[in-house]
Amino acid sequence: MRRIAACVALVLLAACQQEPAAPKPAQTTAAAASNAPRPGRYRVTMQVKAVRFPGMTERVARQASTLFGGTGQVSEFCLTTEQANQGREAFFRRQVQGDCRYDRFTAKGDKLDAVLICQTGKGMSARSELTGSFTPTASQVAIRTTSEVPGSPGGGMVMDAEVVTERMGDCT
Repeated sequence: MRRIAACVALVLLAACQQEPAAPKPAQTTAAAASNAPRPGRYRVTMQVKAVRFPGMTERVARQASTLFGGTGQVSEFCLTTEQANQGREAFFRRQVQGDCRYDRFTAKGDKLDAVLICQTGKGMSARSELTGSFTPTASQVAIRTTSEVPGSPGGGMVMDAEVVTERMGDCT
C-alpha cells in the first residue's frame, strides 16, 4: 500500500506542483473571447476518484481510492484580465502545470474535450483525457490519466479524478 501511495503522490505532485508552462500569446478571435473565463480569484479542487495498478486487488483499489479521494487537493489563483483574454485553453493549461502539451483541445459551447500529454520526471509519462463543461465562472472536468511508471508492477497506473474550478470573487 505504501508503494501505491508513493507512486500516486509522485504523479500528482509532478503534474500539479511544477512551475506553470508559459501561456500561449493572447488570442484575438471572437471565438476566443466568447470562451474566455471571467477574471478573478478561482478555487480549484481536485479529487481522486479511483486509482488502479495492473495486478491490484479490488480491496487495495478501494483503499487507494479512499486514501486519495477524501476532500481533495485545494488551491487558489488569481486570473488577470490579460490571462482571461487568452481563452479557455490557456485557462486549463494554467491548472495543469509542468512539462505538458495538449495533443487535442476542443472547447465548444460549454463542453471541453482534450488530451494532455505530460512528462512527469524520472522517466514517467502521463496521458490525460479530459471531458467536462464550463461557464465563464466555473468548470467541472473529469480526468482519466494513464501513467507509465518505470519499475512499478505492470509499468503504470490509471487514475480517475475530478477537477472543479469556481470563481470566488475579485482578486485582491
